[in-house]
Amino acid sequence: MMGESNPQPELFYDISLEQFVPDNHALGAIRPLINVKRLRKICEPLYSHTGRPSVPPEQLFLALIGGYILGVFSERKLMMELECNLALRWFVGLDLKEHAWDASTFSQNRRRRFDESGILEKLFDDTVKRAMKEKLISTHVSADGTLVRANASYKSFAPIEVPMGAEEYKQKLREEEDESEDREPLSVDTGNPSVDFRDEKRSNKTHRSKSDPDCRFVSKGSSGTGAYPGYTVNAVMENRNRFLLGVGVEIFQGSTSEENGCLSLLKRSRSRLNYLPQSIGADKGYFHE
Repeated sequence: MMGESNPQPELFYDISLEQFVPDNHALGAIRPLINVKRLRKICEPLYSHTGRPSVPPEQLFLALIGGYILGVFSERKLMMELECNLALRWFVGLDLKEHAWDASTFSQNRRRRFDESGILEKLFDDTVKRAMKEKLISTHVSADGTLVRANASYKSFAPIEVPMGAEEYKQKLREEEDESEDREPLSVDTGNPSVDFRDEKRSNKTHRSKSDPDCRFVSKGSSGTGAYPGYTVNAVMENRNRFLLGVGVEIFQGSTSEENGCLSLLKRSRSRLNYLPQSIGADKGYFHE
């Protein structure tokens, strides 16, 4: 006999959000390892003692961690996921009656209280120090770097404005007028304006992105992908248990970006973690005569 769906809403429910988290779920395994009291103590100087209660800072932090574990990198999508995902709701600490926050509220709190205050760096150092206390950090490390694409388009790159003399300026105007007569008119597109790259040489010495001035045209040469807007990201990792000791983003400066980034991470680990390795392994990109 074929069954029929006949839901009967109950007036009261005796449930716990924890029962919706499977035993082998990553959120359930990681949540007990997070020290919420330590997080509140670090964030305390950022809040006033008067006024309306804010969103608990530990919930903002847990939402960031939960979104990373679930592979949700859009803040609007993260708030939608927090509204309907019971496991994530349990991880963050929201009950069934509470609504997820507005995406702009979450974004402003993240930038002002986490990114600008250096709280995430302090928590990173706390994790490494705890591993050092448990003797999980060896004295042998490895370093490596990679290129990460920036959130900027090729169209955002414009020539660097430099002062020029009157005669040079007039000559430039004449050349642009002559070229415009030979070229076909570009299509009108207000949302994503067309840009003509023909006969225009672009390099990091002559152009900068208007939307992200710190990014550069990056390329490793042998990858075959060509140059694209991006950064150099370096990391130093200890070799025994593969703990990251430092991660740094550098403005691309060719092969020296990896060498300088690695040295800055080693200096940081020495000053903030009191850690100095005995040996370090790296590829040829870190060595220069």
